[in-house]
Amino acid sequence: MIDRAALLKLHRWVGLTVGVLLFVQGLTGTLLVFREEIEHLLYPELVVTPAATAVPVQQLVDTVRAATPDATLQRIRFAEGAAAALFVMGGEDDRPRLVAVDPWRGEILRQGGYARWPTELLFRVHDELLSGRTGEIIVSIEGIALAFLVIAGFILWWPGRRRLRSGFRVITGQGADRAVRTTHRALGGAIAVVLLMSGLTGALLIHRATLQSVLPMVPRPKFVVPEQAGQPLMAIDTLLSRARSEHGPLPLRELRFSGSKGQVIAYYFQDPSSLRPNATRQYFYNAYDGSELGRYEPAKLPLLNTAYDWLYTIHTGRAARAPGRVLVLTGGLSLVFFVTSGAWLWLSARQQRHARRMKAAARLAREPR
Repeated sequence: MIDRAALLKLHRWVGLTVGVLLFVQGLTGTLLVFREEIEHLLYPELVVTPAATAVPVQQLVDTVRAATPDATLQRIRFAEGAAAALFVMGGEDDRPRLVAVDPWRGEILRQGGYARWPTELLFRVHDELLSGRTGEIIVSIEGIALAFLVIAGFILWWPGRRRLRSGFRVITGQGADRAVRTTHRALGGAIAVVLLMSGLTGALLIHRATLQSVLPMVPRPKFVVPEQAGQPLMAIDTLLSRARSEHGPLPLRELRFSGSKGQVIAYYFQDPSSLRPNATRQYFYNAYDGSELGRYEPAKLPLLNTAYDWLYTIHTGRAARAPGRVLVLTGGLSLVFFVTSGAWLWLSARQQRHARRMKAAARLAREPR
């Protein structure tokens, strides 16, 4: 038999302990659900008009490198439709520098760090609290704590099948505390599955590298090609043509570069055979000699890899397209409410206990001795 009083106390104190961090996660996650749409509203220059032909990728890279000589190119993201290509650069201070380029005309549209890209700052806060691996571990602990709060809260809320409708009742007109408490309970019962999913998927995503070493999974390929002094790199478009001739004319979604000179290039192509919206087939090339180093194709991976690759899609709500993103948005907003209402109820209870103690002390002081 569950000790409901002890479970309620544990639910309360775990919530108070991680409340501020969960508030940050809920708020930043809410804003990031529609990140691309928000960026296009804030920066209309990112919406471009397609032309008959696109500028060669190598020309885009040369333009960006000339504009940011002190930064290292890490990846390029190619959006669908009339949107700019986004270059992610790494600076000497380990802070990202983003450059948006018109892929049809080769013009730089916007560039800079966090001040110019506040949505990237929100993402880094949400992902790692701007603290690297330490921040990721803290975020994963938050995710586990959130999962516990959801499960404990659901147990405390459950009214039974016959009285299920009463669990969603919000009582008003009997004071603010009663209204806040019943709203807290009703909304918790309604949104529990979404928050449980958010907490667990977030924690699992952070520890993928650790878990894949002990689970029957194929790790994502990582290749090292030594720098060859005086040896030129092949043009990115030449390797792109080779990749498409070998693997089919698939839409290019991303390029990733590794090595001091970018001597390993990973081509991420949209995978039309997968139900996952953001699924990509990944092919890795040696940029010196054009040889294929390896590949990562979803259709040829173990079942556990497929399940793990779905986690990010589920976490962001993209698994269910627009309705899924709206659901995740609702979950983020509800998390902000739960933290706020939980703190309200705790402070209110403390004030009431203090008032009762003061009243009892005054009564004792008036009694004759």
